[in-house]
Amino acid sequence: MGIPNVMNTGRSGMMAAKTAIATAGHNVANVNTEGFSRQRVESTSDAPQPTKGTNAMIGQGVRASHVRRVNDEYIEKQVRNSAKDLAHFEEKDLALKHAEDVFNEMGGDGMNRLMSRFFNEFRQLANEPENEALRQAVRESSQAVVNDFHRLRTSVEEIRHHIDSKIEGYSTEVNSTVEEIRNLNMKIKQSELTGADANDLRDHRDVAMKKLTSFMDLSMHTDNSGNFNVEVRGIGPLVNGISAEKFWAERSPADEQGKADGSFDLRTSASANANVTHTLTGGKLGALLEVRDKTLSTILDKLDELAYGLTESVNEIHQQGFTRQGLQGVAFFKPLDGLERASEFLGLSDAVSQNVNNIATAAQPDSPGDNRIAVAISGLQSQRVLADGKSSFDDYYNSIVSDIGVYSARNRASLNQQKDIVNQLGKIRDTLSGVSIDEETTQLLQFQHAFDASAKVIQIADDLLKTVLDLRR
Repeated sequence: MGIPNVMNTGRSGMMAAKTAIATAGHNVANVNTEGFSRQRVESTSDAPQPTKGTNAMIGQGVRASHVRRVNDEYIEKQVRNSAKDLAHFEEKDLALKHAEDVFNEMGGDGMNRLMSRFFNEFRQLANEPENEALRQAVRESSQAVVNDFHRLRTSVEEIRHHIDSKIEGYSTEVNSTVEEIRNLNMKIKQSELTGADANDLRDHRDVAMKKLTSFMDLSMHTDNSGNFNVEVRGIGPLVNGISAEKFWAERSPADEQGKADGSFDLRTSASANANVTHTLTGGKLGALLEVRDKTLSTILDKLDELAYGLTESVNEIHQQGFTRQGLQGVAFFKPLDGLERASEFLGLSDAVSQNVNNIATAAQPDSPGDNRIAVAISGLQSQRVLADGKSSFDDYYNSIVSDIGVYSARNRASLNQQKDIVNQLGKIRDTLSGVSIDEETTQLLQFQHAFDASAKVIQIADDLLKTVLDLRR
């Protein structure tokens, strides 16, 4: 083995150490980069060469063959799935908190207190049926109940409109992320044509995939070319190599599955049946669709049933009574055509709204002290007139509030549990793929010493060469 070969051996060691130092520096620089996987240099020894005059095989140095990221696909899959579930529970928790705030009576008079006051005012009127001030109190308490029904419905519908705007925004984010994954598929394929690993691009694609998974339930596999192929569960392919599908939101009429008239349908080119509103599950979009079309629709249906039941039961008794002018058949509330949007259309009848003397208290005409109608109406508070005779007005309204609380508490428990799972998986990933400053610093010193030692080999070879040249002189 000639002296120049010794120099080449030293040079190869310096080059390998330089590559390792650059990689460790890259790791340190990205210690706080989301989704970054630490990288390691894989080195191989160059093939040894025989030496003339001996049977020895002398090594030719080292070569940095690859720079690979330390990454476990199974852990990455678990991280993505846990992030999807966390996003689902967080999105649902936010929407349910808005619904809880609507029905929260801690800060003032809510429906429970207003309905109790409504029936209590009729009890007071029963004691003095000819007292006009008490009649005005009945009308005012009745109007307060009507106003609160309107407030509740409007507030719930505002939550639903807010959810619609988020669905539209998220569908745009999905398209942007899908396009990003498609582009990264192309860039990774082009970068790896030389045989090198596109580590940073692969990390970027993992982060994009994690973001996309947070919106819906997806499955993903890697093909022979290294492309991510993404499919929406139960719907169809979303990313297939370098091709990508789209999502969009479109307003449409109401349907039988809880979607309100004018709310957004979610559509996609990934499915033969473009409308996937009631097929898509999981993630942020699945949570929003579930709350909008199931939870909030159920709340509004129950409010409508409560408003309709109140109107029908009060009117049924009131129309049997007689006003101070001797009129019979006067409705207390405006008659409703049916259950649909009853909480929105609920209101006092024109007769009662314009003249409190049209409030019927007597069961017979020309009976100034007769209070039987007022007593009968006040007695409705404790009667089971709703849910097929199973609930009173108070019980039925309390069940609405209770259902919201149960939904929210159950989801919050799942959310807290999922946070623990995400934190645990994050720690596992950090242990495997994360950057440790202490470890990288130690390795930097190790690589620096290796670089210095390889430089020393070259220096010694140079001294040897000078000695040989001096002998020839």
